[in-house]
Amino acid sequence: MAGSNLLQELFLKAGYCLGSAESARGFINSPGGLWYHAIGLFNAFYSLNEEMVKRTQNSTDTNLNAAIVVWRANNKEKIDSFFGKARQIATHRGGIYTEEFQHWEIDHANDTEHPYMLSYVTVVDTDIKRMEGSDFIDLCLRAMTFMREGILEIDADYRARGGGQHALPPVFSDEDLF
Repeated sequence: MAGSNLLQELFLKAGYCLGSAESARGFINSPGGLWYHAIGLFNAFYSLNEEMVKRTQNSTDTNLNAAIVVWRANNKEKIDSFFGKARQIATHRGGIYTEEFQHWEIDHANDTEHPYMLSYVTVVDTDIKRMEGSDFIDLCLRAMTFMREGILEIDADYRARGGGQHALPPVFSDEDLF
């Protein structure tokens, strides 16, 4: 699309991924829900990263290309640190396992106990080993936040290089409307 703002598209997608990761918290106490969201969030992070490289970086805007190349070179280790090869192992080899665990919470006020369900995720041959669902979502939120903040850094560098066509629009508050 000739008229699309590539950085804005990427920024909006990263924001949506953040919201999706946050809303996943309500569904991760069962193995099925945790599996579903783990696969989806692995793929979302991978897709953001790939779109940045394959589509945005390969646009005809040399200032945008240069800003992305520099950011990625400076952050390659960090990008790889979030999930490593977990996406490939989980989606291409089926090497993802989720399990449920029930424990009992003591209710002192009512002199009883209540069951509480948790789920854990493991991706073979990775650092994701019996990771509790909430910890996994925290990891996903850190990864998506990193990507979104990275897009802001790319935008600042892009503008400093003289780029404008794909610059993020200014942020407005409600006060600007009145």
